[in-house]
Amino acid sequence: MDTKKIKAIINSQKTEVTVKYDATALTMTFSEAENFKKVYRGKDIYVCLAKVRADFPHITFLCKGAQKNVMPSRMASQMSAGLVAYKMTMGKSATREDIVHIFDYEEDNLTNDPQEQIVFFKSWLVSLGAEDYEKFN
Repeated sequence: MDTKKIKAIINSQKTEVTVKYDATALTMTFSEAENFKKVYRGKDIYVCLAKVRADFPHITFLCKGAQKNVMPSRMASQMSAGLVAYKMTMGKSATREDIVHIFDYEEDNLTNDPQEQIVFFKSWLVSLGAEDYEKFN
């Protein structure tokens, strides 16, 4: 397992939290307290991080993976186990320059609700001209 320290805000205080993840088994372990830990499983590490954020809404994770406009493509998910994703801009196709590492520090445009990221993604697709996206999904 790999260990990653992520800056976070808990009770208005900046602090650091630690996640452990296994990019092969697609699991993440998170514990807020010493005597409690939970294992998260998902199709990639990005999804595991989303599950952690949803379970701990009182913690603001200061990382790219918590931005409303960040999500991995299917290829990024498969090739990097979701450790990299695209930072999307309305009306603009994502390029290599838009690739970010989900654990990198960020403090703008954050959410603990993974559903907000899905809503943004769908809106982004429509902004690119995919009006019929809902028919195929």
